[in-house]
Amino acid sequence: MPAGTSAVASPWDLHRNPDLYPDPEEFRPERFLGNRPPRGAWLPFGTGTHACIGGQLAFLQVTVLVYRLIRRGQLLPATRQDEGIGHRASTEPYPSQGCRVALRPVRGRHPQGAR
Repeated sequence: MPAGTSAVASPWDLHRNPDLYPDPEEFRPERFLGNRPPRGAWLPFGTGTHACIGGQLAFLQVTVLVYRLIRRGQLLPATRQDEGIGHRASTEPYPSQGCRVALRPVRGRHPQGAR
């Protein structure tokens, strides 16, 4: 690239690369079970000197939250309709309706057991 040219890495495009993630548009979180993506292939919190300072804390918080919720029941979409994807910036997609879910209690599990 010529001197003075700006370049921007796009996690949005990286995370949809079919060479790295077969069927990248499919919601398949199980693709991460048992095998980690190659270094530099998954950048949820950025990377290098521009990485989010709170990335590890955020990951821990989400892990604990999901664990506590699935102990209480089954997470299901709140509606059958696909809510679509919104964009705050070219690299920051988000669920356009806030990713609303419903918790269906699992028989035999009591909500107080997930404290």
